[in-house]
Amino acid sequence: MSFKYTLVCDTLPWAGYNVLEMPDEVLQAAKAAGYEGVDLPGDPTRMDGKEWRDRVAAAGLVVPEILGAWGYYHAGEERLLASPDEAIRKHAVDYALATVDLAVDVGAQYMELCAAQPAVPQLPFPLEPIPALRKAFCQSIAEICERAGEKGLTILLEPLNCYEGLPGVLTTLYEAMNYCDELGFDNLGIQPDIYHMNIEEGSILDAVRAAGPRIKHFHLNETNHGFHGTGHGDYQGVMRILKAIGYDGYIATYLPQISQQILHSAPGTPMYATRSKGVADVARPELTAVLEQMLAFLKSVERAVETSRDFYEVAGFRGD
Repeated sequence: MSFKYTLVCDTLPWAGYNVLEMPDEVLQAAKAAGYEGVDLPGDPTRMDGKEWRDRVAAAGLVVPEILGAWGYYHAGEERLLASPDEAIRKHAVDYALATVDLAVDVGAQYMELCAAQPAVPQLPFPLEPIPALRKAFCQSIAEICERAGEKGLTILLEPLNCYEGLPGVLTTLYEAMNYCDELGFDNLGIQPDIYHMNIEEGSILDAVRAAGPRIKHFHLNETNHGFHGTGHGDYQGVMRILKAIGYDGYIATYLPQISQQILHSAPGTPMYATRSKGVADVARPELTAVLEQMLAFLKSVERAVETSRDFYEVAGFRGD
């Protein structure tokens, strides 16, 4: 079975595009490039879910996932699901619950959450005791899963690297597996990201294999945030394991960090905000062409994996 591919729209501002400002242009480009889905940002203050559901469907696409805006550089504020301070934690949960409603209205299968760092990162260890952070995070997950479960939505834990996520809370797939096992919600799963795993996991392939059926969505993001194939992510190895475990979800791809000038054009501006003045449209690459290049590479890797598996199956060996 071939993978299905979806585009992580949060990353489009890296190349001068913003799905909330130019939705038709982005959706048409994704469809023309061959994507089946688009993962949308979680911004319930700016998005009407039902309108977005109709818009995406009209483009011939689906929305597999709504991504929460947890990092300060995403949200422009702190949303700390793992904070032992009840007022701070509640602020993050309130945003999450509003985003659950948005995801349901959009028709998404999943909503992503993580344990983000505060505005001023706490390294190498968080200031609060890790057990207190984990306890608060468990409480947040439970409240969010309960609301999501009532509405038929699955919540996905995305481990971040220790520079973006609180160390010791949710930075590895093994920690995500522990939350899934401890909390026992049927609508709780895992969303790995190769970029974060490259920093945190002892072995990316072993972690993916261990997480197995808990994986519901997969961020195939390059280790250097560049174009697929320009880093050292073992794409063949990851795809081989996903096929071996019968993964039938989407492969979600990031747009590479094409232009640092655009990315840093407005320091302190949330990723979803309006593109700042002075960033000329001529600086933007042609979106469809970039997306076609990305997808062509990934599908070529997938074909190579399938060829290898067919060879080993014919030869009588395991191909996973």
